[in-house]
Amino acid sequence: MFAPPMLVRILIGAALCMALAAAAFFSLPEDLPAVALGQVGLYRLEVTLGVFYGLLLLVTPAYSGLVAGRLPIEISTRGAKFSAEADRSADVNRSRIEALIRTATDLTEALSAAEFEIEQLQKASPRDSTERKVDSEP
Repeated sequence: MFAPPMLVRILIGAALCMALAAAAFFSLPEDLPAVALGQVGLYRLEVTLGVFYGLLLLVTPAYSGLVAGRLPIEISTRGAKFSAEADRSADVNRSRIEALIRTATDLTEALSAAEFEIEQLQKASPRDSTERKVDSEP
């Protein structure tokens, strides 16, 4: 049996080969879609990418289900997310939120202390009345 990394490479290579074959043998429509911008090469590239990513979308949960014995709970543009990762990310988010709450509390206390100190300084220093008026006449 193949080692898991080697099997992944083989499955991705097979998906790429099938996508290239699909683009090569896919019949062209009479009127190309607007996303192809009237270019056959771009249309074939879009077909290749669509088939490739579609196959990856099918291969990812199948591989993880067969080899690792677990299925993803979510598949997005960032990849497949499994339940253990979701639990771990919830714990990470919870700890980050707690750290942000502590930081906000510390900043609130520091702001209150700074405001109090400013008030004390304003009360302690009398207004400076030694300024002379500037004469605007020559």
